[in-house]
This record gives sequence, C-alpha cells and structure tokens, in this order.
Amino acid sequence: MAERAVEIYREDKVESVAYADVAVVDSLGHIQYWLGDPHRETFWRSSAKPFQAMPLIQAGAIDAFGLTPREVAMTAASHGGEDQHVELVQSILAKIEARQEDLICGAHMPSHRATTERMLAEGKDAEIVHNNCSGKHSGMLTLARMLKAPLEGYQLPEHPVQQKILRNVALMTGIQNPTTIYTGIDGCGVPTFYLSLFRMAYAYARLVDPRGLDPEAQGAAMIIAEAMRTYPELVSGTGRLEVMLAEATEHRLVSKGGAEAVFCIGIPERGLGLAVKINDGTSRTIGSVVTAVLAEMEVLTDPEIQTLRHVIQPIIKNHAGREVGAMRPVLRLHSGKLSL
Repeated sequence: MAERAVEIYREDKVESVAYADVAVVDSLGHIQYWLGDPHRETFWRSSAKPFQAMPLIQAGAIDAFGLTPREVAMTAASHGGEDQHVELVQSILAKIEARQEDLICGAHMPSHRATTERMLAEGKDAEIVHNNCSGKHSGMLTLARMLKAPLEGYQLPEHPVQQKILRNVALMTGIQNPTTIYTGIDGCGVPTFYLSLFRMAYAYARLVDPRGLDPEAQGAAMIIAEAMRTYPELVSGTGRLEVMLAEATEHRLVSKGGAEAVFCIGIPERGLGLAVKINDGTSRTIGSVVTAVLAEMEVLTDPEIQTLRHVIQPIIKNHAGREVGAMRPVLRLHSGKLSL
C-alpha cells in the first residue's frame, strides 16, 4: 500500500497527508529503493512520451525530414503552448507536409498562463497546435510518414503507428508479449499504458543506460534522452518541475511528468530510473515527493538541495500573500536489491 509521503500543514497542525508509491530500478531490472508498493499499477500517461517517440527515431525520421534536436524534444513534450512550442510543432508539420487539422488531439488554451492571458487580450482562440500533446501527435504523424501508413486513424490501437509504439513500450519495460499490456485512451485520444511503477522505472533506467538494447533501440534511446535532458523547457515549459530540476542540477537528469500525479526520471550517472505516483492523483505534492526522493538517494548535492528547497518544502500562502502553512516530506525510502 502507498505510504505517508508529505504532510500538509496549516500553521503548526497537519491538515492533510499525501500518500505515494515509488520505485527506483537499475538498468538490469533490480529495484534499488522503494516506497509503498513498487509494483503498484497505474496508467503511464504523459510520462510514456519518450517511448512513444523512440520509434520515429528508429525509423530514420531525423535524416528523412531533417528534424533538429529541439524538434525531437517536442515529440516527447507536454508543452505549455508557449510561442516556441507552437513554432516547433508547426515546423515539424511543415516538414512532413501535414496540417494541424491532421492532429486528433483537439484544441485548448495554453497551460502557460502568460501566453493564455496574452491570447485572450488579443482576442485569439486556441488552435490544435496549442494542445500540450501536439508535439507527440506530430511525432506520430511523422512515424506514419516513415511507415508509409495513412495519417488518418493514426490514434487507433490497430494502426501501424500505435502497433510500433506498443512494441517499443514492451521492449523498454521488459514485457515479452506486447498484447498483454492493458491500454486505455489518454486525454489526447491515443492509447495510454497500464503498467507497474517497476516497469516504468525500468524503462527510464534503460532510456539513460541503454547498453543492453540492440543498436537501433540503443541509438534511439540516446537521442531522445539527450534531447529531453538538454531542452526541458521544450519538454514541459517555463517554471515547470522538469525545468526546475534541470536548472538546479545542470541538466543531469531526464524527467517527464504525467497526468494524475505520475512522474518519472532517468538518472544517467547511476543508470537508474525513478517512478512516482501520488496515491490520490493530486499533483500539488509531486515536486516535494520527487525532490525528497532524489535528496534521500543522494542524487542531489547539498547546494542543489538548497536551490530546490522551495520545491522540497513549499510554503503555502493565502490570497493576501500571507504565509499560512507548508508542505513537509516525511517519506523514508526502503533500500535493498529486489528483482521482479
């Protein structure tokens, strides 16, 4: 069962408690650290994006369409709809001779607040390219081009694009039979994968330490991981957790959040993958849990911990700006070496 991870205080009294499950796995498939149930299953949501993007790299899309590292990062993004994000998605679509109307993810206003406020002031409506998943969907259209498959229906489980992605997810998570992976429909309309935190963490370990993969998969993993590590502001957006982690650690980590309070990290220097799930799906404590785990594992240095102190122990203020409480991590990781 999930364990107590963060206490939310109002003044000096605990008002709420967040429970979490955590798995930290090496690239050989051994669980090194855990909290709660490392085999807890949940949907991977957007933390699966690097593995949905790998097949287009394996198919040769970089050379075929001249994709830049920044465009590669966008194919694994949950972006904020900022101008640079929209421009890169439009660039990918132009290179593959597709239109934003070919994307089935739908339109919503940017999650980046300043961009939304500016658009509203200018009387502009949201377009499909503002959707936070439009980069991933553009990558899927790119894969369809490489497979010489129709763009129409690329979101369907039986489409060659989704079949290719499913096989890659199985490969990276160490599942022998892809058909055993349960899938649902993600918020953006494509399949999402129901997996254990162990499998998610294992995939991230292999993403940043791919030595056991075949050369083609190894190369794709390295390209995706490097793009994500270098351009976290494209993978997420201004002020987001992925960016704060990168800025504090000099871009040492590969991180990607997902809906319903899932967050995954690859730690290249130690060949480890980390997967976190907040039990109730509420994301307000995810930064505190993730950074506290990294600190306890000694992935973060003392100066980095100080830089991230506002993430580890966020201050809670009311609408008048008065400090009224705080979030305090209380988790204690279990350690050892377990295997599936």
